[in-house]
Amino acid sequence: MTTAADRLWDELEGMGFEKEERPDGYLPGLPRDITELSDQALMVLYSTFVSWTAYAAMRLVEARANEKAAKQNLNHSIATASLNASMEKTVAGRKAVAAADSQVQADEEKHVAALSLCEALDMVHSNAEARAGFCSRDLTRRQNSRDTETRAARWGV
Repeated sequence: MTTAADRLWDELEGMGFEKEERPDGYLPGLPRDITELSDQALMVLYSTFVSWTAYAAMRLVEARANEKAAKQNLNHSIATASLNASMEKTVAGRKAVAAADSQVQADEEKHVAALSLCEALDMVHSNAEARAGFCSRDLTRRQNSRDTETRAARWGV
């Protein structure tokens, strides 16, 4: 079965974009003291966070596409079940019959699961982005402190 995310990636690949590959291992945490890392180790850590950020962003877009499709399926199921409840004289009665429909309940579970995945991936993406930003700031701080030392030696300050 083709998902909304699959169709989205087919379209994006036609534009020349490729899916991000899943980075090796798992999203790492930050070390307790980032200043203990060598410049090379910090750059590798930064690169790892950037890779995870890109991967999480891609998966978040896929999850959002699938969540929208799940919502659309739920709305269709509700509408169909409401039409089938035409023997009910009140709107409240038709809504109650629709809510009790097994297809509506199944589609509602799928929508909740898809929405939950979106929320979780949004958190993972934000965390990876924040960790990459933290490493980037320390890399910049290190570079700027070296520049100051070099400028002071060059200018005789």
